[in-house]
Amino acid sequence: MSAYILSIIFAAVVLLIAALISNAIKYEGGANPKDPGKRKMWFWIFAIINPILFASMAYFVLAPSNRRDLEAWNDSLPMAIGIGFIVYIILGFVLSKIFKNGKLGNWF
Repeated sequence: MSAYILSIIFAAVVLLIAALISNAIKYEGGANPKDPGKRKMWFWIFAIINPILFASMAYFVLAPSNRRDLEAWNDSLPMAIGIGFIVYIILGFVLSKIFKNGKLGNWF
C-alpha cells in the first residue's frame, strides 16, 4: 500500500483517538473552567505525536523488504509524513467547526 494512503489512514486514526480523549474530559463549571484548554492541549499533543509515530512505524515496521521498493518507499516517506500532518490539522479544524458547540469545538 502507498505511504501516502497509510499516512492519511494513520492521521485519521490518531484524530479519532484525540476526539475520544477530548470527549472523555468532563465539563468544568465556574467562571474560569480549564477543560477547553485541556482538550486543545491533547489535540496538539497528538498533532505532534502523529508524524513521529507514523515515521517510526514506516521506517521500522511497514518498510518493504526488497531494495527497489524500499528506495521508492524512502523517497515518498517525507512527503507522506507531511501530508499526514496536514490532513490531521485540516480534519481537526473541520471537526472543530462542525461541532463548535460541543467538546471538539475547543480545539481551535
